[in-house]
Amino acid sequence: MMNTPNNRVADRADGLSASSEHAVIDATASVLHAYFDKHPEMRCLLVVDPSQRDVPSDDGSAFSDLKRTIVTIAHDGFPAQQHPYLVELDLRSPAGATLLKESVRLAFEDRRPASMAQGLGQRIGGWLASTASADEVAGHWSTQVLQYDERGRLCALRFYDTRALGLIWPLLTEQQQQALLGPVTVWHALDVCAKPRAYGRGVGSSRACSLTAAQWPEVHRHGLVNRALALHALAAGRQPTPAEVDAAVAAAARAEQYGLQDRDDLIAFIGHALDWHPQFDRHPEIEKVLKQFSPDDFYTAAIGHLQPDDIDEIRQGAWYGQAASLSDPQRRPSPDTRYE
Repeated sequence: MMNTPNNRVADRADGLSASSEHAVIDATASVLHAYFDKHPEMRCLLVVDPSQRDVPSDDGSAFSDLKRTIVTIAHDGFPAQQHPYLVELDLRSPAGATLLKESVRLAFEDRRPASMAQGLGQRIGGWLASTASADEVAGHWSTQVLQYDERGRLCALRFYDTRALGLIWPLLTEQQQQALLGPVTVWHALDVCAKPRAYGRGVGSSRACSLTAAQWPEVHRHGLVNRALALHALAAGRQPTPAEVDAAVAAAARAEQYGLQDRDDLIAFIGHALDWHPQFDRHPEIEKVLKQFSPDDFYTAAIGHLQPDDIDEIRQGAWYGQAASLSDPQRRPSPDTRYE
C-alpha cells in the first residue's frame, strides 16, 4: 500500500537529475578535499563495507590494487570477504583525488532509491580524518563491532554502514560517541537523508562503546526502519526528510507495543506512518483493528478491509485533531501538520 514509484526520478539520489547529481558529487568532493587541505596532519581513510557488494576492483578501476586494512570481525557469521576495510587516500596526488571523487560518486549511487529498495548495501562508509594509522583505526573498530545486547545475545553493531550510523549516532551519549570514534577526529559521511554530515568527538575519549540495555531495543528496530525508509524513498522518488525519519523511528516502537511480530507486518506499519499519516494508528478505524489484534494475527491481513476512500481519509488528516482531543480532554485540538 505504498505509492507507485516515479521511475523518472527514483533512479537517482533524492530524485535528482543527472546534472544535479553530478553537481552534488562535485560539491561534496570539493568540501572533503578542502577539509583535508586545511588539516594536512590528518590522514584520509576511506571506509568500505563489502558485505553486500564490493567496490569495483577490475582492471582499469580506480580501486584496483589498493592496500586494504581489514576491520576484523572475529565471528563465524562474518566471512572474511564481508569484513569492512579502510583505504588510505593520498589526496596530494592526482590518483588520490580521483579516488576521493569516485568514492563520493559511489556513495550517492548507493543512495538512489532503487538501489536502497533492492538492498544492495552502502559500499562507502565515509571518509575518516585521523592522525592515527589505518591499522590503529581498524584495530579499534574491531573491538567495537561485536557487543552483547540487553538479552545477553552477541550482536553486530553495524556502525560502518552509513544508513545505520545515522540512526545509531543520536542514541549515543557523548562518551559513547567518543568511544566509537576512538582515534578518529572527524567522520565524514552521508546521513540517513543522504546529506553530508561530519560526526566529531569532544576532547575526552573512552576505550569501549558499550550500549546500555535501554538503547538496544531501538537499535534492533533500525533494520526495519531503514527498510521502510528505502521502500518509501523508492515510492516517493526522493530521499526521506528528517521529520519522516523521526516518524519512522517512532512508528517502529509503537508497532512493537501493539504486539506486531512479523517482519513484513512491522515494515508495513512503519510504511503506513510514512505514506498515510505519522499518527495513522490513532485513526478510529485503525485503533479498532489494533485493539482487537492478537499475537496470532497478521497486521496486513487485519487492515485488508480498508478501501481506497478510507486510506484517503487517513491521509487527509482531518480526523487527527479530534482524535488528539478525545485522548486528552484538557488539550486543545491541534492542526494536522504531518511532516511540516
